Amino acid sequence: MAVSGVLIGCGIPKNVAKKAARTARVSSGKLFLQVALSSTANQNSPVAVDVLLIKDKAFLKAAQGLSASDWFAKKAQLQRQFPKGMDVKSWEWIPGQSVAPISFVVPVNTEGAMIFANYASAGPHSAPLPTSGKVAIFLDDEDFTIDSK
Repeated sequence: MAVSGVLIGCGIPKNVAKKAARTARVSSGKLFLQVALSSTANQNSPVAVDVLLIKDKAFLKAAQGLSASDWFAKKAQLQRQFPKGMDVKSWEWIPGQSVAPISFVVPVNTEGAMIFANYASAGPHSAPLPTSGKVAIFLDDEDFTIDSK
């Protein structure tokens, strides 16, 4: 309630200050993604990428054990099974594509975040993400790398 104390001290009515304090807690932060693709990403094929903002602790544990191929195969089923357990952000890019910076607010009730990239090659192609800050993602020929700042 530090926000409301500051706002009340500024002569703002108490009910407005309380609403501002509640609004301030709606987000745990903002996530900034900078995505780059190799000209040969995914063996010269488009790459589907999903970022999951996970709100359900049980689903977070399950998601951390999923490979990208599992996620993409079971995506619709898992979204039905956990309808309020996650927000999914989805993109698909082609090799060498220039991607504008992506940013979004992460809700305060987010337990964790995961990224899944649908590569043609075998491998997990998944990783945890921070729920705020800057993340550079490089989609290469057979896998991706992440650098969080």
